[in-house]
Amino acid sequence: MRPPRGVRRDLRLSLGDAAGYGMMAGVAEVYLPAFGLALGLSPVAAGLIASAPMLAGGLLQLLAPRAIARMRSVRRWIVACVAVQGLAFAPLLVVALLGTPSMPVLFGAASLYWAAGMAASAAWNPWMARIVPQRIRGRFFGRRQGLVQTMMLVGLVGAGFALHSFAGTAHVLHVYAAMFGVAMLARLGSALMLARMGRGVDPRPRRRMRFRSIPPRLRGTPRVSLLGYIVAALAAAAISGPFLTPYLLDHEQFGYASYTAFTATIVLAKIAALPLLGRWLHRSGVRRVLSTCALAITPIPILWIASSHLGWLLAVQVYAGVAWAGFELGMLMALFDGDDDAERTTMQSALSALQAIGTAGASFVGAALLGAVGSDHSGYAAVFLLSAAARLAAAVLLVRGLARTLARLPVVAVTRAWTLAIRPWGGTIVRPIVDGLDRLRGRDREP
Repeated sequence: MRPPRGVRRDLRLSLGDAAGYGMMAGVAEVYLPAFGLALGLSPVAAGLIASAPMLAGGLLQLLAPRAIARMRSVRRWIVACVAVQGLAFAPLLVVALLGTPSMPVLFGAASLYWAAGMAASAAWNPWMARIVPQRIRGRFFGRRQGLVQTMMLVGLVGAGFALHSFAGTAHVLHVYAAMFGVAMLARLGSALMLARMGRGVDPRPRRRMRFRSIPPRLRGTPRVSLLGYIVAALAAAAISGPFLTPYLLDHEQFGYASYTAFTATIVLAKIAALPLLGRWLHRSGVRRVLSTCALAITPIPILWIASSHLGWLLAVQVYAGVAWAGFELGMLMALFDGDDDAERTTMQSALSALQAIGTAGASFVGAALLGAVGSDHSGYAAVFLLSAAARLAAAVLLVRGLARTLARLPVVAVTRAWTLAIRPWGGTIVRPIVDGLDRLRGRDREP
């Protein structure tokens, strides 16, 4: 059954919003640490640009439910926040044109970017829950995430090609300025799409739910471990994630072309995997998908340092893309779990605040470790190993009986391999070989 015409129009506009967001993320957000290195910042400072400003955004997020409840229109709040997020690139554009690094401007602009984005998310999830019918959410958001990743890939590759063309020249900072300009226009385009959405939907905010009412609602429910895992896993990833770009560009001396290929590979893997993951989530549920991905994302930092060969790192990115695509889709669907808009808004605000504070705090742990050991291979290895250990520890919150699950993994792998690969071909390949060996031994048997 097709959705009503108004719903179909809103879904198309939401896809336009997704395209603008993906372009912004691909052409600018991904390259913020690289921009810091181009300005001459240290690897630790460049890595922190991508994570430390989230702390300010997380603290401001705590004010979002009260502010949203006082607004006459949820849509206006979202549009205003998205527009501010786009305009946050203006100071970065000026710094790129001047070519003089200014830590207050860089961290201030990045803080405004994250604060506005998180404030928009607090209202966006309950707003989209009104617009998108529940029966099509899994398929639609799988498709929407695929479009986000596609536009991110376009922006990422285009920006990487431009940076590679002007690498080593004085014009590379002008390329960054153009990238920030494109990101600003793309996000303002998203704001226009959002302003046209939900014409037939009540835009008024529902009653405000207080933060102190969240624990009683969650106590004794499966959502406690689910949301706790999401916060812990993102914090564990932030121990190493912000320093991957300095590791590749500064320590391994990757050029912009290799770095772009590395980053684009994970996006391609996500695009290819999302349709299948969306159907899997629809069949098996959010917890099953997140439980599997909880274990799948654990060894990724260790795989980064196993070899610096580009071919190996691209293979790791394919694996990481599938694992993270499942995690991100499951996390998105988990945030729609709520009894009403007030609960969804407050839950989103609380989760975003905890996520931002945890991510920023974890990145400081990684920065301190990297600064103590040194920005060499041993320093990065220590950071990546700590991140892998933290991801495994976070998985305990979600995967019941984790030790038993890990012990059974070899048996499950062999069983699945037999079921999917060996047994279907057993009658045509395996059995004749066995019979031939038996004949050679003089012990021929009847089939």
